[in-house]
Amino acid sequence: MAQIFEHFVVCGIGPEIRTLDGARGFHGFAEMYLPSLLDQFPPANHTLYPPPPPQLPTCVLPAGVSFYSSGFDSSDATTFPRSYPIVLTEGDGSKIYVSCIAFRDPVSEDIAEAYCIPANSFADKCICLVSRSPSLRLLKNVLEELFALCFSSSGSSKPLWDIIASMVSNVPLPTPGKDRVLFAIDNCLLSVETPPKDGLPYVDISFQPLVQCLDVDNLIKFFTAVLLERRILIRSHKYSLLTLASEAICYLIYPFRWQQVYIPLLFFSGVDYIDAPTPYMMGLHSGVDTSTLAMDGVVIVDLEFNRITTTEDIPSIPEPELSCLRQEITQLLYPNVVGIDLMKDALFSSSEQYPKLGNKPWGEDHDLQLRLVFLKFFASLLSGYRNFIELSATHVFNVQAFLKMRSRSTQQPPEPMLTQFLESHGFMDYLERGLGSDENNNNLLDKLQDALGRGQNPISILPSNSVEPEIITIADTDVGTSGSGGTYTYDRFPSNIRTEEEEEKRKQILAAASGLSASSPSVLPGKDPKSETLTPLERAAERECMVLDIKVKLQGLWLRLLKLGPTDDPLSSFEYGTILALIESDAEGIGGSGFVECIREHINSGWHCQLTEEQFIAVKELLKTAISRATSRNDWMTIRDALEVSAEMFKKDGNNVSDYVQRHLISLSIWEELRFWESYFDCLMERSSNKSANYASLVTDQLSLVELHMAGLGLPDLDAWYMIETIAEKNNIGYTQFIKLRGLLSHVQQLRIGYWGISSFKAQSMSHGLASPRSKDAAVESQQPAEASGVGRSWVQSMFSRDNSTRLNSFSRVRKWTSDGGSSATNENGTSRKRELSAAGQKKTQTNVRVLRGHTGPITALHCVTRREVWDLVGDREDAGFFISGSTDCTVKIWDPSFRGNELRATLKGHTRTIRAISSDRGKVVSGSDDQSVLVWDKQTTQLLEELKGHDAQAQFNHCYSSILKPRRKA
Repeated sequence: MAQIFEHFVVCGIGPEIRTLDGARGFHGFAEMYLPSLLDQFPPANHTLYPPPPPQLPTCVLPAGVSFYSSGFDSSDATTFPRSYPIVLTEGDGSKIYVSCIAFRDPVSEDIAEAYCIPANSFADKCICLVSRSPSLRLLKNVLEELFALCFSSSGSSKPLWDIIASMVSNVPLPTPGKDRVLFAIDNCLLSVETPPKDGLPYVDISFQPLVQCLDVDNLIKFFTAVLLERRILIRSHKYSLLTLASEAICYLIYPFRWQQVYIPLLFFSGVDYIDAPTPYMMGLHSGVDTSTLAMDGVVIVDLEFNRITTTEDIPSIPEPELSCLRQEITQLLYPNVVGIDLMKDALFSSSEQYPKLGNKPWGEDHDLQLRLVFLKFFASLLSGYRNFIELSATHVFNVQAFLKMRSRSTQQPPEPMLTQFLESHGFMDYLERGLGSDENNNNLLDKLQDALGRGQNPISILPSNSVEPEIITIADTDVGTSGSGGTYTYDRFPSNIRTEEEEEKRKQILAAASGLSASSPSVLPGKDPKSETLTPLERAAERECMVLDIKVKLQGLWLRLLKLGPTDDPLSSFEYGTILALIESDAEGIGGSGFVECIREHINSGWHCQLTEEQFIAVKELLKTAISRATSRNDWMTIRDALEVSAEMFKKDGNNVSDYVQRHLISLSIWEELRFWESYFDCLMERSSNKSANYASLVTDQLSLVELHMAGLGLPDLDAWYMIETIAEKNNIGYTQFIKLRGLLSHVQQLRIGYWGISSFKAQSMSHGLASPRSKDAAVESQQPAEASGVGRSWVQSMFSRDNSTRLNSFSRVRKWTSDGGSSATNENGTSRKRELSAAGQKKTQTNVRVLRGHTGPITALHCVTRREVWDLVGDREDAGFFISGSTDCTVKIWDPSFRGNELRATLKGHTRTIRAISSDRGKVVSGSDDQSVLVWDKQTTQLLEELKGHDAQAQFNHCYSSILKPRRKA
């Protein structure tokens, strides 16, 4: 059974003293100093327990450590111990709950002597109890009991660290709704119990501080800002208020979850993080100065002055939900005011939905009612949302249809607040969690909507607590075995027993500090003040702070780079130079990976990737540098992420589609790296869903995908084959598979050249490898190169997709051509299958590659007229191979490549925006455009037949069916 307490930790001033600026040594009482991890249980050398979070010392003492000339004074409130909770968030989104008590404790004599600190000095110290369970009240009670036991005049029956070790090691986490655990700390009995697992998420905090600090309107405004995932900064002079308010608002948005950066108590030196452009929720002490920060768009929630300020408007919750929410909150908070006109017996009131709380002091019942009020708000706002959940490849929820349905029911246009909420990460996360999981069966929002529809009490959706929990008693087996009945008293918080290695290291650090203090207070010349030995936890915490600092700086520089004016040169700007320096000078790759992550977050937040020519070149160079650095470190994750970001920018920015491969991807040196393709092949093998297939066949299939990517990116034939051959030999496939792979590579290379033209990729052969089993002049069916244009643009996008279905669908047709009609295809015995070629087909294959010019903008759509369609156009010219192209110049052009110098046959005009899709049948051409229309043209006369309108967004794909688009007969 898991333990409820994960760590007990003591933080404060350790043997190595540094100021917040990094200066080593003691520099007086006015300075603030970096906290260190002093003691912990389980100990650091315990292999069964993970270490505590490395950032813990910095977070539990957010202001740093101060030195004092005096300790606790009962007449001075500033010297009193402070008890407060904090919540840490890990990379996977899981939370760590910590209860803290900070107090003044005497400075150790050896530290004071080594650093020449005045005698009888005190410094801040913090004891912490760490848990994965959100039992903040329990953590607070346990920690306060331990603190009182330490400084009690009557003392404890056992050494304090023995009590701590027994508690952390033996108290289990109770099973939800089943167990109650009883345990004792010396003479104090404590209880742990969790509610049923099917109810609302377990909460061990009170919502009273939140509703006392903010009035009803400001509470709703705060709630709305959280739903819309704004940048939120909470201010207060009290650490506890910052954490409790942050946690309370996160529970009130249930069943949704806060998906962004979450730091309820920000350490003072991290104040620059507030300028981060991505959504966050942070709590900051009111004493920290933020006057030098931009704060544009930040929602500042001042808990002590009941004030919310922001430079950007927060859209209001729509009616009638806003009025209902305000009324129910007011009724809960001020029942005497709301019901002042009611009769004493309330004979005619209908308050059966919620129990009467009257003048009862705020308690767990009030917390429950407040949570149900907000859950009821969601049930009304999202009424009928389940009817618009769609399991399509592009989205899981039809936002536009839902908004139209709501507009019809409310007789109001779509509300901005609801529109933004439906596009938030929190809403999408809720839908994705519910699809295909057991969570959907216990969805309280759906249950509440059903209950309200049946006129039932909202309380009925909660499980009953009819079953009495089983009592688990944790006995202290060591009672009476330690000592001889004496007591243990302390004048300071005791240190845990150190190992010989820890003691020796401490002495070495203090000896070095003593010599440095005796010689000079300054740092020795030529020596880095931070070069002294750090513990692994201190190094990890320092690195985490450095990573966060670099990412915040990159985000600010990236946004400023995008805001440069048309007369500014990005390549010579301060922003470009600084980003480049962060990428190049960072040996660990934080700069490169951070820059890629910065672009990804910007794209996910709604950026459309619109770049000027100069900005595109600058971003391209920065990504190339990041990929080059990552290549030298074998950091394939960063390489993959950088290429995915490149593909996203390619897909979204129409200005760069036409020559994206030539200008950007081909110029990356990563494609020449054998180790990259080996790593990518291993990734394909791991993600393959057909594990039961023959191994040789599986290797051949994945290498076929690798070949398609190599050809699509323009690698020279010999270079690509050398790498394919090397990977194939390592996997011991047979000669038959070698021939198949060589034939496919040659075939796809010709498809690529037919689509993109001859590549400018530097032709540096690495190996001659196996000769191709087919000649370079081998014929290809007339429709194959043209049909390949349909997947040409998908090569870049699908290569690095994490979605297996997308990747496989992108190349299914290419594999079909190779197996069914490719001239290089082989049978099972490895012999080539000959195919008869017509004279026209031979003449066409011998024709050199040409460039067809006529459009004034980038080509955005391309279609090949197949043989069936050519018959109606030219009669007996089966080898005509017409092409139809669309462009950003709003025109559609029909080409006949067989007429040299006069390939353009017709230009079709009618669209007003970029052409996105083209198709045809024997008599018509159909085109779709960003102008939200589909036009139907006559192939022979080039006349416009029909204009089809009705789309709400750009028409991106269409297919022509002859049976549907028949010409209308005149009566």
